[in-house]
Amino acid sequence: MLKILIFIFSLSTISAQYSIALSRNIHNSILGIKNTLLQKPGRTILITGALGAVFTHQFDKDTQKWFINNQPLPKSINKFGDNYGNLYSGIIVLGSTAVHSYISKKSIFFEYAFSTLAVNGLTTVLIKELAMRKRPNSADHRSFPSGHVSHSFTVASIFKEIYGWEVGAPAYTLAVITAMNRLQDNKHYLSDVVFGASLGTAFGTSFAKLYFDSNKISIKYSLINNKVYLVYLLDT
Repeated sequence: MLKILIFIFSLSTISAQYSIALSRNIHNSILGIKNTLLQKPGRTILITGALGAVFTHQFDKDTQKWFINNQPLPKSINKFGDNYGNLYSGIIVLGSTAVHSYISKKSIFFEYAFSTLAVNGLTTVLIKELAMRKRPNSADHRSFPSGHVSHSFTVASIFKEIYGWEVGAPAYTLAVITAMNRLQDNKHYLSDVVFGASLGTAFGTSFAKLYFDSNKISIKYSLINNKVYLVYLLDT
């Protein structure tokens, strides 16, 4: 009977911890969306991406013809770019941040990656449904923005924010290959790719600021004893 009670208590404790983490990350996701839309650097990146999409719109058809006729990516790399943007990148970043969180005993790395990918994915789908832009290959009306590209650039931003440019630069290179794949496979226009890249980068950068800036040393002044304190806010 005692073992059963211990098991039930342990299970309830784990459930409570997951509930707290879920609630925390839902709150952070909502705040992250707000910060991305209204604050720098997310707002600046999104505005730049929107203007870039408007500007490149005039080159959509010419760019599409060039990629179809020239096929700049070899078949193997082109196929990899498709798979990377659709599947591999998400598995790699979630796996690496999960291991990082386990080793460092700080769940913030995995939570940041998971929340950022989730919000970017939902936002991309929402914009697709609102924009209803027909793909260049006429497959459907979900061309704008490119989901593969927004996803892969989110991943690149996450890697850059956590591990620096040593990992971020190769990740951005893979994201560019994914972007080229979408053009070469006639799945997206150039403007779809441009805005998708800005969307993923904006979320990745803004969410990093939200998750990690609160874990830095700050200076606090107490009126009670007239002293200045250095406070380090620990993450979870």
